[in-house]
Amino acid sequence: IIPSYYSEAVVSTQSTGTLSEMLRNLLFFVLAVGLVVGDVPDLCTRISPCGADCYTTCDNQCQCDLNKKGKIPLPIYAGNCQRTGFCEADFLHLEDCVEEGGPSCPTSMVSLDEVVQDYYKYDYRVDVRTVQEWEEGHGNMSIHTPGLAANKADGYMDKLAGLEDANILLYCRSGGRAFSAALNLLRYGFSNINVFYQGGFPNIQAAIFEHSESNKKEHPTKNYCYIEGMSERCPQALPLLDMSSAADIMSLGSKVILVDVRPRKSFPEQIEQAVRMPVKKHRVKKFVEGLTGDETLVTYCMEGTYAYMGARAIRKQGWTGPLYYIDKGGYPDIKDWFMDSE
Repeated sequence: IIPSYYSEAVVSTQSTGTLSEMLRNLLFFVLAVGLVVGDVPDLCTRISPCGADCYTTCDNQCQCDLNKKGKIPLPIYAGNCQRTGFCEADFLHLEDCVEEGGPSCPTSMVSLDEVVQDYYKYDYRVDVRTVQEWEEGHGNMSIHTPGLAANKADGYMDKLAGLEDANILLYCRSGGRAFSAALNLLRYGFSNINVFYQGGFPNIQAAIFEHSESNKKEHPTKNYCYIEGMSERCPQALPLLDMSSAADIMSLGSKVILVDVRPRKSFPEQIEQAVRMPVKKHRVKKFVEGLTGDETLVTYCMEGTYAYMGARAIRKQGWTGPLYYIDKGGYPDIKDWFMDSE
């Protein structure tokens, strides 16, 4: 017995009764009988005429070649994906997800207050603005995907492949393109997409800089430096997600010094190649005074917080050379890299 959503698909394609359409309908019937019955999304995945990007067949955003009548070839969906909510995202508006949310919405809709606190905490920050907008100013720790709001996600896999389960923040100039880009990524199988909706990158930058500069003791904050990148104020973050070996760290310069900023009393073990520099003003000053100027410094702790504080303290003591800190990870993650490299 053919399930209703198969039989409806067959019936809905009947029209003039030409030989070609009769053959096509027969093909639908054979497909319907031969497929292992599952839920509609599973069905759509297996028989999508556009391949893996199956969500887009509802309105042909994947740009399948159309038949002579302007229809998508093999239209076995016949509205079933749409009725079950499988293609609901095609009809969502940003406001729907801000106010109500739902299974077809991005993971979260991020406010300005939230982004000021959490900007650096995302695994990746994706900017979907145009090339011109990007060149007018962008975040150092961000990925540029111009046109993602209007184009298929698979055209951006050179930049996004492997990030399907990563915690991603999307933003544009005002929120709308970021929302559209989020839906494209969700259709393609990305699972943790967050959209900044109260403006765009200029708003993020202004709010984070204002928040940082309002507290002289904590300025520059980690969020500030994730936007500014390495400068006379900021060290450069090295997220653990972007590294896989000791060579990734030691290749940053010709004379790389690993700096362990953890207190020795609490953490007696250390990487053999590293030097100790607890984050105390007199210790940091002494460490900087002993440098010759041609070093590349890389600080680490257990998970990134003190590594950043140590790097910032080195900057405040006048070090202007290359300066990095390992973020979102630390000693427990990298110790074996250096043991293997000996």
